[in-house]
Amino acid sequence: MATKTTDKLTASEIERGLACIDKGQQLAGHFPDAEDLDRARRILSGELTPEAAEMELHAALGRIVAEERATTNGS
Repeated sequence: MATKTTDKLTASEIERGLACIDKGQQLAGHFPDAEDLDRARRILSGELTPEAAEMELHAALGRIVAEERATTNGS
């Protein structure tokens, strides 16, 4: 893997990183979906900052909560 924060990861390094992230999450009892893994890929490739990824995650969780509240209130 790259040693400096300014180094770009190669495509194979990104894929290996994603595999490690996915497996580590599975071993912890979590099962990341395609959206989660895409977010991780974009962080590893430098397309997305960790801070922006956190904002995306909060927005996604907000949508889930809103949907569940609508379902619960609509029952």
